[in-house]
Amino acid sequence: MNKKKKKRIIILAIAGFVLILSIGSIEYTSHSYFCSSCHYMKPFYRSWETSSHSHVECNTCHYPPGLRSKLRAKVEGILQVGRYWTKLYLKSKPWAEIPDEACLREGCHDKRLLEGQVKFDKIVFDHKIHFSDLKRGKQLRCTSCHSQIVQGEHITVTNSTCFICHFKESEHYPQISECSHCHHREDLVSEKTSKYNHSLVFDNGFKCDKCHSQTIIGDGEVPRENCYKCHWETDRLNKYDDTDLMHSTHIFSHKIECNQCHLDIQHKIVKDIEAISDCQTCHTDYHKAQKILFAGEGGKGQAHPMPNIMLEKGLSCKGCHIFHEETGGRIIKSETFISKARACESCHGRGFSRILEDWEISTEKKLNKIKTIFTRVRQEIVQTKKPNKEKAKSLLDEAAFNIDIVERGKSVHNMTYSLELLRASYVNLVKALRLISSSYKPEIFLASAKEVPTQCSNCHAGIEEINTQIFGLDFPHKKHLIEQKIQCSTCHSNVRKHGEFIATKKSCAVCHHKEPEKDCTICHQIQKTFYQGGQLNGQKIPEDIMFEAEVECTGCHLSPQNQIYRSDRNKCVDCHEEDYSDIFLEWQKSVKDLIRSLKTSLKERKKLSLSKEEKAQLLDIEKSLKNVELDGSSGIHNYLTIEEILTNFKKTLEPFGKNPLNE
Repeated sequence: MNKKKKKRIIILAIAGFVLILSIGSIEYTSHSYFCSSCHYMKPFYRSWETSSHSHVECNTCHYPPGLRSKLRAKVEGILQVGRYWTKLYLKSKPWAEIPDEACLREGCHDKRLLEGQVKFDKIVFDHKIHFSDLKRGKQLRCTSCHSQIVQGEHITVTNSTCFICHFKESEHYPQISECSHCHHREDLVSEKTSKYNHSLVFDNGFKCDKCHSQTIIGDGEVPRENCYKCHWETDRLNKYDDTDLMHSTHIFSHKIECNQCHLDIQHKIVKDIEAISDCQTCHTDYHKAQKILFAGEGGKGQAHPMPNIMLEKGLSCKGCHIFHEETGGRIIKSETFISKARACESCHGRGFSRILEDWEISTEKKLNKIKTIFTRVRQEIVQTKKPNKEKAKSLLDEAAFNIDIVERGKSVHNMTYSLELLRASYVNLVKALRLISSSYKPEIFLASAKEVPTQCSNCHAGIEEINTQIFGLDFPHKKHLIEQKIQCSTCHSNVRKHGEFIATKKSCAVCHHKEPEKDCTICHQIQKTFYQGGQLNGQKIPEDIMFEAEVECTGCHLSPQNQIYRSDRNKCVDCHEEDYSDIFLEWQKSVKDLIRSLKTSLKERKKLSLSKEEKAQLLDIEKSLKNVELDGSSGIHNYLTIEEILTNFKKTLEPFGKNPLNE
């Protein structure tokens, strides 16, 4: 083999080796794990590994598609290696740009603009209008929103970028801060996507800031000194005020993070009572008691914060204080925002104001009780000569503080916390009595929220103090909730309608009719009056002949199995002749017919133009008719009297509407 041929073979071998090495190097350096060879790239590599793009190689995103870009990537890769070994990378944070072409390449996000709206957190985001239209005169790129602002999160969307664009005030471009841009009605009226159904808010035409105030914090300004982080050239710094140039250069031409220049803007629900109450400028500490209640902290002897749910949701004072009232003295008159019961219904719907009324009644009862106890304890402490008098007085002062907060601050601002403060006051008063060895034993004041066996107490706090009427009988919530530990769901249901009353006389009787020897008249007052005689709605009721014969309630309502039950005609024949069962039915039919006839007459008479006296008569007849129905026996408890009453009512109604005034 001659030298020439040998030399040619060596050259070819070297060229082949270089070619193979180059191809191998190109292939090796194309993989993402090569990027982690430089230790300063490892944090970015780890965040890429846990990201949604972990299946995409680094250079696929960091360079646009095409051979030219691949060659550029290799050249820049060599330069990066040089920067690494020469340690030039230490002078600045690693920085890279991702062109839109890389994101929108075929097989990746090429259809993103056609897909339109997507869900981001709890809002609706539309790529098309952000990417294709100018926003505030600015052209955006994919990485304007998808960036690596947060260390450890690779190409993620951060709220701060959105807020700077949407809420930054500018003399050149308007804010894009209309709530409906992001928070769509269909999401706010659905219980699946919103904790509160905002249907009434939209129906009443309320603006969002009626309830949610101070939701934007910060102005997003660009301090001039921030420019010096990157620049020092005078000709560049002199263009600081050219906002269009600044944005086209930094956002569109190059990928600079918004918060590199702009101060942060926060958009969130504010839970700071001082921030959302708008009256503190003039009325310093005037609403201190209300603030303590609304915030759920600041009372004595109650350790855990219990903020009002409305504070949790960032509702401002004006969310409820929506009515104007003219006030003022000799110097100035002004309009004060006040709240009324119907303010509740503007957001929560019709009937919700009843909860407010229950809260006020319950609080008044509890305040009266605790103040009576407080007065007695204070007298005991004043008169005592025990060595622990000062400690007892300190506990008394704490109790007085809590009582004053609830009384002046109005429990409606946080009913649950108000009850806990009153309970803490009671505990302190009892401790004070022990310290001075007093013999006074105050009555048990109230149960804590934990002892009320129902989640309904979150809204219906203090319901144990409310008595109501059920089937014409007095119903004390305290006895059933606190003493008997009966769940609200036993009598109420939320299946068809919130709080629907589902209890029946039969379900009540399961408990109340367990003891046959129990005095029936404790519950059945109306039945007692008809049977034993007395006064009912201004009418004198004579006693029934059966009562004259000393027949007790259990004479008819006690079964052979010694159980209380609803009597029927078969019970009559136990003591009377067979035809008494037919008389039983005749009496009931006669009374039922009279009731139906009276209801029809009342309905017709109400349509007429009546005098005040006639309207009063109609009301009395309705009340008496209601009592007859609540009696439930259809006349059996006192047929002669009931039949006479109903017949007289019928005669009373006949001349209605026939006087000259109504013709």
